[in-house]
Amino acid sequence: MQTRNVFDTFTLPITKSGQSQIVPPPPWIYAIEMIGVKVFFDLNKIIDLIPPPLEPTDGEGFVYIAKIFTISDNRWEMLYEDPEETKYMEAAVALKVKYKDSIYTYFPFMWVDKDLPLIRGWLLGYPKKLAIISMSEYHKLLDNYNGPTEGMKMGGYAVRNGKEIIRMRITLKEKYSSPPIPFGPIVQFRRFPSVQEGTNVYELGQVISSDFRTGDIWRGDGELLLNNSINDELELLKINKIEAGYYFNWSFKQLGTKILAKL
Repeated sequence: MQTRNVFDTFTLPITKSGQSQIVPPPPWIYAIEMIGVKVFFDLNKIIDLIPPPLEPTDGEGFVYIAKIFTISDNRWEMLYEDPEETKYMEAAVALKVKYKDSIYTYFPFMWVDKDLPLIRGWLLGYPKKLAIISMSEYHKLLDNYNGPTEGMKMGGYAVRNGKEIIRMRITLKEKYSSPPIPFGPIVQFRRFPSVQEGTNVYELGQVISSDFRTGDIWRGDGELLLNNSINDELELLKINKIEAGYYFNWSFKQLGTKILAKL
């Protein structure tokens, strides 16, 4: 009879109690405040960012900056034991893609400012890197602030290795009926290469989420600048058209990944 290994954690570091692991097991709960700009990219450029078997569609994309509150469903005590561990900033580029004649959402670039969401993202296939990320915040007691209103401006940026790679600003105009993303289910590539000997993992997975909730959605004008850096090929994201800027809050539960193809 095989004895269970009591040093059994979901992620590293491995200890007997499991309290040191960087990412607790799913499900993971997210509550997100987000600004973003919906755009259409040059298809001739973004094709170099979409690995097969995914295919480009019409160049539609969404670039956002977000403040995220997150907790593992079995670690609610973290909200008061270590509140800093339950929030982070994120910036990302989403593309509308096609796989087997269905529409999906794919993130070729994503940045965060903490190690937990970075490692958790890699487990799911999100290509996260570290960056300094910030966006507008309005306190309810600020003079003349009564929540999102027509004409209100919000902005944000992401800086990686000392270089600003994303800068955006939105001007709210009206409430809107539906969020700008996702375009369809999210698909990402899980890539963990073998190091000499071992298992080489390269697979396309669909991120499985549930319990979506959305607050008020605001739509308006959007401005967006993307700057290339030494190892972030943002020059491939040539903007042909900016459709609109958005501000909204939403939440969901993330359960894991369903493997669609092994590559």
